Amino acid sequence: MIRLPTRGPLAAEDFALAAWNAAGIPLLSASSLGPMLQLGDAPNPGAGIVQLVAVIGAIVAIATRPAGSQPGAEPGPAGAVLMLYMGPLIGGIAFVAGSASSYLGLELDEPITGIAFLAAVAAITFANHLPVLDAVVRRLLVLPFILVCAGVFNGFAADILEGFDPALFALSSFSAEGGLVLFVGILLLGGLAAFYAALVAAPRALADPEHVGFLPIGFVLYVVSALLGIGWLATGGAA
Repeated sequence: MIRLPTRGPLAAEDFALAAWNAAGIPLLSASSLGPMLQLGDAPNPGAGIVQLVAVIGAIVAIATRPAGSQPGAEPGPAGAVLMLYMGPLIGGIAFVAGSASSYLGLELDEPITGIAFLAAVAAITFANHLPVLDAVVRRLLVLPFILVCAGVFNGFAADILEGFDPALFALSSFSAEGGLVLFVGILLLGGLAAFYAALVAAPRALADPEHVGFLPIGFVLYVVSALLGIGWLATGGAA
């Protein structure tokens, strides 16, 4: 069976996401597969299938519980914490489901969002009695959703910061426009933090509760890699 580290300063997904942010997204965005990293508009069956598979994987991950959990035992991410995770995750699933629907030319966003909502309610209400699935499998199932969402967010940030150069950005913080640059930097960091909490930390914590404790270190790696990738996209480095 595939083994992914669940204890240590960083997990395998942290390195995968960092590589994806820094190089994978910029390179893929310049290829014919780029639309899978954007919210749907014009029909694109390939992008729609990738996003739909990512959504289904996330739903399966939250509608099951880790192997070894015993019915009647106290669930891992339970109660208010579980509800806190579920809210933003369902929102992310809704966005990606709607995008997949547009790409496939079908009306799938509402049914998929409804299924995700019902799965979340079941996960909160029947946490001790859900079908069992190995935590490693659940982590692998949710990973495509995280990667797709990361691509969407980085592309959105790059569009806003078109022409953004990380080096000039750092140097200009000492100029007369430093206040504005600092403000933009804080907004960008806040956006990265919100995205990480909602669409990286939440699904991973729900897939494998033991993974929660290492998110702060993973967030630092995520921010550095995301800034590199966003800078690359914004300056047209992948063109």
